[in-house]
Amino acid sequence: MLLDSDLLSKCSAEISILGDSVFNGETSLFIEDIINKRAQYKVFAVLREEMIAGFLILSTVLDEAEILEVAVPENLRRSGIASELMDEVFGWCQKNGTGQIFLEVRESNFPARAYYKKYGFVENGLRKNYYRNPVENAVLMSKELA
Repeated sequence: MLLDSDLLSKCSAEISILGDSVFNGETSLFIEDIINKRAQYKVFAVLREEMIAGFLILSTVLDEAEILEVAVPENLRRSGIASELMDEVFGWCQKNGTGQIFLEVRESNFPARAYYKKYGFVENGLRKNYYRNPVENAVLMSKELA
């Protein structure tokens, strides 16, 4: 589900904790910017027993979107949560006229790269030394929406 500002405020700590553990402390900055209306990102989440089971942060500009973060707790991975998020985002993007979705992923994150390919993303670039902690290349991926 796409979180409105009230629900995002209510879930912000939970999303930040999950995301910061996966993304080295960057999620809380995204969430703070969204809540304080300094950024227009959209946050999609899957709830299980009224708890955040996964989230996805999406940036949109005109008819393009970029997936900034996707996080699912380790104990819930491979349970379909990321697929629910992707299906929700693809549906939202198609309904809102988005023609292309972009993302980047660590070069060593082979499971994520395979997952994105399963959803029709293609690898089409590399950003050298993009990530830190540890320093690593980013693989650029994109998907055209019909």
